[in-house]
Amino acid sequence: MFYLQYLKAELTKRLGKTITISLGLGITSAIIIAIVSVSQGLSSTQKKVLNPLENVGTDLVVTRSISQEEMRTLDEATRTEFAQENRITTDLSKLGKAGDNFKLDTFLSGSMLSFSTDELKKIDPKLVKDYAGGLILNVMHQEGKIPEIVAEFKTQEQEMEIAPLSAEEEKAINDARTKAMEELKAKGIDPRSDEGRQYIRAAVNAVTPERMKKFRVPAQTFRQAINMPQTDIKTENFTVAGVDLSKTEIGLILKDQVVQGNYFAKEDDAVVNGSYAQKKGLKIGDKINLANKEFSVVGFVEPKLYAYPADIYLPLNSLQKLAAKENRINIVLIKSSNASSVEETSKKLSELFPGAKVSDSADLAKQVTGSLINAANLTSKFVGLVSLIVILAGFIIVSLLSLLSLNKRVNELGTLKAIGWSDMLVVRQVFLENLTLGVLGGLLGVGLGMLFIYITNRFDISLTANFLGGEPMREVARRFLGETGAKVATVKLKIDYSYLVMLIGGGVALLGSILAGGVSAFRTIKLKPSEALRRVE
Repeated sequence: MFYLQYLKAELTKRLGKTITISLGLGITSAIIIAIVSVSQGLSSTQKKVLNPLENVGTDLVVTRSISQEEMRTLDEATRTEFAQENRITTDLSKLGKAGDNFKLDTFLSGSMLSFSTDELKKIDPKLVKDYAGGLILNVMHQEGKIPEIVAEFKTQEQEMEIAPLSAEEEKAINDARTKAMEELKAKGIDPRSDEGRQYIRAAVNAVTPERMKKFRVPAQTFRQAINMPQTDIKTENFTVAGVDLSKTEIGLILKDQVVQGNYFAKEDDAVVNGSYAQKKGLKIGDKINLANKEFSVVGFVEPKLYAYPADIYLPLNSLQKLAAKENRINIVLIKSSNASSVEETSKKLSELFPGAKVSDSADLAKQVTGSLINAANLTSKFVGLVSLIVILAGFIIVSLLSLLSLNKRVNELGTLKAIGWSDMLVVRQVFLENLTLGVLGGLLGVGLGMLFIYITNRFDISLTANFLGGEPMREVARRFLGETGAKVATVKLKIDYSYLVMLIGGGVALLGSILAGGVSAFRTIKLKPSEALRRVE
């Protein structure tokens, strides 16, 4: 048909115009695809970080965590327990002779105090669908050569720390705390108020054995380093976690989170956080020595429980034995029986575990900061405005280019009218030309947009999410071991290819060409053949 041949001739004859307008529409389309795709990628990644419990089949987390603010109001028994679980003692005289090389691993609970696995018997099977215990510990690793300068001296009678509470004593303290809370509620007093805290503290102190507060020991002989000389002792801090292997659908890490290698098969297997493995240059099959016991690296994992990350994961039983914490855990992951009653389940668990903290994803999300959150928030605020500006700018540029091209064709279009073409035929011709340019621009934009997504994903852009826990032991680690005071999770930005986004991007180019074609068509209708023939192109 003639108008199609004319269309082809016009597009090829004015190749510069065809390329310029198609490229303008394509770039506009590609920018829209890039902005929307990045926004969706950030939102998806942010959702995973802000809802980490869902990633490991969990609704709630139960811990005995202590913040810096709570340290000031701890009862004597809890304060003593905290000190015992975070005691750092490096007696070099017991590690060998002067000049010998040594390695020492000290396991610390940090702000997450441990509790007996017997506490799990309190959980009502009707209340929860499933649960899994875990143990997360900070490890202070020291190695080097034992220095030679030591001193021997005899102390006078002194006050010393005592052994941990027995299971019966611990139960008595918990019962006293529970009873005190019930009495406060009966009196209408908030247990969290100053009066309530004092009442609970007094009740706990009343049943705390006297031997827990202070006692005297006979004089002893100690060996202690004096004026420590310069040595090659190196100190490193990392985190190790014990995973309950009896659970497959819930836990600190799950089998489907292993990105290389295998999951646990034996008690001496270790699964390592991928970022930690990269930092240390670890490979599958390498050996890790912890407290003089070797573990084989069988897999690398990308843990999704971002609020409670670890560098090394071991079977729970192995870590309990290694850290001398048999039958002890410090975190419980809980899946509610009813997804719609998580809040109710949380309240009941708080009553079952007095003194413990029950957290859901909303509680953890409040502690998150970092580049991921900043980028996602910034994108959500300005993605609409930036997209609108880009679209308007693209439409204006394309419309101006179309009108400029039309002005150069006044003579040509006027001649068509003079030989009998109606206004509608001329408008159709101009409109089809712009529509074709829109299709070309849309295809180009989709191609450029897909190329942008491919290149962005190839760069493996990493964003950080900081979980601010306010942990006292984290502050100690920051001051003495050079650590930060927050748990940092590194997540990779992954942008998906969305058919809908591609369709929107291509549609923007098509819409731009239609609007530009409409403007050109309007100018064409007003064109008079007699005036057109008087002008020279």
